Amino acid sequence: MAAPQRAHSVTAPQVGPVCSPRSVAAHAKGAIKPMESTFTQFNLVDKTKKLNWVALLANAEFFFNDAQNEQIAENLRERVRYLTEKGEEVEMLFVCEPEWLERLFPEEAKKLRRPAVALLCPDQSWMTFMRIRLDRVIEVKLPNMSAEEVAVSTQQVPKFPPPANWTAPYKPYAWGWWERFML
Repeated sequence: MAAPQRAHSVTAPQVGPVCSPRSVAAHAKGAIKPMESTFTQFNLVDKTKKLNWVALLANAEFFFNDAQNEQIAENLRERVRYLTEKGEEVEMLFVCEPEWLERLFPEEAKKLRRPAVALLCPDQSWMTFMRIRLDRVIEVKLPNMSAEEVAVSTQQVPKFPPPANWTAPYKPYAWGWWERFML
C-alpha cells in the first residue's frame, strides 16, 4: 500500500530559534496584555460628581488573595478596556474598610470578616454581573454620594501571605494590582 500523499498546500512548519513560553505568549496574535500594561493609563471617575453607587462587600483576602477570585482582575481589565475604547471614565473603586460601612450598614458589617473591602461602581448591570461571579459578597446601595465620600477608607489593605496551596495553573497577580482602583 502506498504512503498517503501530503496535499500540496500543506507545508512543513518552520523551526526557528527557541523561545521561552512567555515570549511566545507575548507575541501571539490577540494575546492578553499583562495586567500592569493594561491598567497604566485610565482616568478614574470625577471625584466630586454625585452618583448612585452599588457596593459589593467582602473580606479583603477573599477579594485579592483567593485563587477562586483571580477573574476579578480580568473582569476589571476588560471593563477598563471597554470604557476607555468608548472614551468614558472608569467608575470603579476599591475601598478597604470603608468609613460608611459601620455607620450606614451595621448589620451587614457584622457579617464580614475584617478587614473588609468594597468594590464600588454606579453601573447596576455591571455590578450584578460581578455579584453573580463572586459567591460570597454582600450588595449594598449608596445613593447620591461622590467618589470622595464613598472612597473614605479607615485602613490600608494588609499584606497577605501567599496562599499555602495555590492550585491554579498560573501564577497569581502581583500584590497591589488593585491600587489603581483606589482614590
